[in-house]
Amino acid sequence: MSCADSIASLLADAHFTSCFTKVLPSALDCGEPIVVTEGAFSRGSRLAEEERGSVVVTVLVVREVMADAESVAVAAELAVRRADWEPYADAGSCRIVGIDTSTPSFKERDSSGRYVWEFDVTCTVVRSL
Repeated sequence: MSCADSIASLLADAHFTSCFTKVLPSALDCGEPIVVTEGAFSRGSRLAEEERGSVVVTVLVVREVMADAESVAVAAELAVRRADWEPYADAGSCRIVGIDTSTPSFKERDSSGRYVWEFDVTCTVVRSL
C-alpha cells in the first residue's frame, strides 16, 4: 500500500467511483476516471529510529464536461479535507500523520478531449528506520 492507495481508498469510501492508482486508463477503458498518483518522499527530519517528511499525492479528475470535472474535483477535495484520515494512515512503508490539500484547478484537456481538473494532497508521513 502507498499514500496514493490510502487516498484512493478514502475517496472510494466517500462514494467516488473509478479511482485508479497505478495507471491512467484510456478513454475506451474508463470514460471518467479519478486518477491518484504519488510523488517521491521528501525528508524533513531524521531521528534515531524514524524519519519524517512529506509525500505529495495528486488527484486527477477526468470528465467529458468541464463543469462536471470541476464539481467532482471540488467535492473530492472537500471529502479528503474533511475526512477522518486515521483509518487510512497505514501506507505500507510509512504512516500518514497529517494531510493538507490544495484548491482544485483546471489542468488540461487530454488527448481524447476530456477535461482534467487536479488537486494535491500533501501527506505528512513517518517512516521507520
